[in-house]
Amino acid sequence: MVSVVDLDSPKLPDIALDHDGYATAVAADGNKHLAADAGVLRAAVLDNFATGGTHTGTKVFTPTTASKRQIEVHDKTGTRYGDRGTTVFAGADNRYKDAYALKTTDGGALILFSHMHTQTDAVAHSGLQINPGKEDRAWLHAVPRTSITYTFVCNDATTVPAKAAPSRLIGYTCARTDASGPPFPSWSDRA
Repeated sequence: MVSVVDLDSPKLPDIALDHDGYATAVAADGNKHLAADAGVLRAAVLDNFATGGTHTGTKVFTPTTASKRQIEVHDKTGTRYGDRGTTVFAGADNRYKDAYALKTTDGGALILFSHMHTQTDAVAHSGLQINPGKEDRAWLHAVPRTSITYTFVCNDATTVPAKAAPSRLIGYTCARTDASGPPFPSWSDRA
């Protein structure tokens, strides 16, 4: 198992070892011996970004540095344009559906999985434009846009208890993998 995740603490849960001293793998999806499986965890992470955790994120996860950071991304990014524009987060078609779990000594699991989400920034009314930043010009060049949809691929790490209790998001890492959007009308008239 290989995953790259920025953990909030270098301390990982104690992993259960088999009789040969190897980590014990368990099913990450459909495992009835865990409080949540990878599908529930993935949906909760997406909810943290999309709604600030109001639907499932804050119910599935106990507050941690990582889960609070995801909710903060939603809260701060969603209001940065004020009345001049909007930002909406949503789940994206996830090409990376595999999830991996190691049994912990307390009967729970360390689960690693990926998710994909989008962030769409749009102007509030005609006449306004979004100018791509330097980090977006590989996809958007220097062409002003009326909206931009960014796609992110993220790796998430969680600890899940064996009993019905909230899980802990212990870290995540996201990378922008795409950006697209329609050009500002006066710019496209020049083409």
